[in-house]
Amino acid sequence: MSDASASRKWAGRGIQLALVVVAVALAVHWVGGRFGSATDHLHVSDLKTLPDTLGPGDLRIYNSDSTMDLVLIGDKLAAGLSPKMVAKIRQHLDSSKSSDSGLGGSIAGLVKNSVAGAIGSHAEFPLKDLRDLRFENGHFVFDWKSGGEHVLFKDTSVNGEKTDNTFGEADAQRFIAAVKARQKELGFIP
Repeated sequence: MSDASASRKWAGRGIQLALVVVAVALAVHWVGGRFGSATDHLHVSDLKTLPDTLGPGDLRIYNSDSTMDLVLIGDKLAAGLSPKMVAKIRQHLDSSKSSDSGLGGSIAGLVKNSVAGAIGSHAEFPLKDLRDLRFENGHFVFDWKSGGEHVLFKDTSVNGEKTDNTFGEADAQRFIAAVKARQKELGFIP
């Protein structure tokens, strides 16, 4: 397989992941709004709302191949594709040209613009709703004050590799300590 073909395949998988993450986040948010479940804690934001430079006490960790990130920023957690992965996908989208004209080319352009606009989306979770955060069997698990739990990045794959258990233990524990310190600072836990 040529380098260009491998690059296109990798970018295609990244785009697929981005679309799945966004679709799942939006579906969970919609279902939560309709049926009032623990998914009420989920909000979707654009990567542009996450600053490149974090404030004091904020923290960003990446999975082992830097395709996904988890960010403590202010009074919330944000999870999604890393800026590096978003940039690679956007670069691929910008460099790919549709050879089709007419209706097919218009549809391809519309899809491309929609994907480019959505790939930087992150799922956000307010710290005030979080009772506990733990790293269990390679997974981040949120326990909500209202009851229930959420396993972050459960069953998410990039290039056929599960991403939920690719965060390092040391980074995970450092992240959890930072979250608990922030919650205490904000008065969300005693």
